[in-house]
Amino acid sequence: MMNLSNKLFRFSVFSGLQLRVLVQIRRSVNVWVQEKGFIKPLPTVEEIAADIGIPMACLNVYIRLRRHVPVLTWRKKLRIREAQRLLLVYPDLPVAVIGEMVGIDDKSNFKRQFAEEVGVPPKAWRDRHVK
Repeated sequence: MMNLSNKLFRFSVFSGLQLRVLVQIRRSVNVWVQEKGFIKPLPTVEEIAADIGIPMACLNVYIRLRRHVPVLTWRKKLRIREAQRLLLVYPDLPVAVIGEMVGIDDKSNFKRQFAEEVGVPPKAWRDRHVK
């Protein structure tokens, strides 16, 4: 367990109990991501933490340690990464539908978030990557 935790956090300032808690948090977060919980319409960090099944403070600390961003930014990145995958898998679907599929119902909001994260709007990104 100590070896895994060192890989996770690259420093050993945690006690044995803290390391076990961190490993359990990691498992819960990974299951939530695998099950695509990030596409659910959960507007607050508190609701995201409840959906994952961990306290909000633990989620905040864990995501800051692992991803170096706030929880809502991390969720946005997950949504945009999933949108990129869906844009390739479903090249004929309208961009707005892809946005809805990843939990961003407003078309202009989806385009803005996608462009902020990727550097180009979703349609332009898909045109570059779909052959």
